[in-house]
Amino acid sequence: MKFNRRKFLRYSFASGCLGLGVYVWQVEPTWIAYEQRELSIPGLPSHLVGKKLVQLSDLHIGPHVSDSYLKNQFERVKSLNAEFVVYTGDFVDQANSFHFQKLKNLANEFPQGSLGTAGVLGNHDYELYVENTSFGRSVGDLLSESGVPILIDETIEFDGLTIAGLEDFSSPGFSQQRSKDVIQSLPKSTLVLSHNPDTADLPIWNQYNSWILVGHTHGGQCRVPGFTPPFLPVRNRNYVAGAYAIQGGHQMYINRGIGHTLKVRFCARPEITVFTLKSANQA
Repeated sequence: MKFNRRKFLRYSFASGCLGLGVYVWQVEPTWIAYEQRELSIPGLPSHLVGKKLVQLSDLHIGPHVSDSYLKNQFERVKSLNAEFVVYTGDFVDQANSFHFQKLKNLANEFPQGSLGTAGVLGNHDYELYVENTSFGRSVGDLLSESGVPILIDETIEFDGLTIAGLEDFSSPGFSQQRSKDVIQSLPKSTLVLSHNPDTADLPIWNQYNSWILVGHTHGGQCRVPGFTPPFLPVRNRNYVAGAYAIQGGHQMYINRGIGHTLKVRFCARPEITVFTLKSANQA
C-alpha cells in the first residue's frame, strides 16, 4: 500500500507538471484577454466622450507568432468598430529581412480606427546593438504607407484628440530633449504613446496630466502572484501591467501585448485593451 501511494503521488505530480507545461506553452500564450477600461482625458471634446480606443502592443511578427492567430485578433478588433486604434511597438520580433517580409504580408490587415490610427516603434523594431535606426525607419515607413502612421517624437490630431508618439527609450536615436520638446508642445486633450514604461520616470513630463500608453513588459510573461516576475525588461521593476499613477500627475497604462519571443505565459495572458474615452471630470 505504501509503495502504491508513492507511485500514485509520483504519477500525480508528473501529470500536474505535464498539464502545467501544456497550459503555459499551448494555452495561455494565445488566450487573449480583451480588457475593458475607462480612459479619462483632460479637455476631451464632448463629441468624443464614449468613443472607443483600442490599444494593441508587442505583436512580435515572426516565426514564433502564428500569422493566423494575429489575423484572427485583427478581425475581432475590426468588429469592435473602434473610433481610434493605437499600437505601442514591437511589430516584428527581429530586425531582418525575413521578419520585414512577414510584416509586409500582414500590414494591410492591421485594424484601423474610423477617426484615427497611430503607433510607435519598440526596441525589437530596431537593429539592436547597432548604432543606426535604418531598419526601424523602414518598419515605420511601411506601416505609415499601410494606414498606421508611426510617430517618432511627433504628434497627430484626430477630430480634437491629439496623439503624441515618442521615440523608443532603447533606440540609438532616442533623445530626452526631443521627447521633452514634444511634451511641452501638447494641447490639453492628449494621449502619449511610448513603448517602454521606463519613459514615464524621465524628467520630461513637466505638467502633463493625461495618460501614457505603453507595452514592452508582456506583463512579466510568467508570474507567481505576490512575487516580481523574473522576466521583466525594465529598470523600474514596479512596472508590470495595468494602470499606474506616476509622481508628477501623469498616468500610465501597460498593455501585456499579444505576441511573444518565447512562447510561454503564466498568469500574464496576452491582452488587447478596449478603452472608453471620458472627460477627466466625468471619471
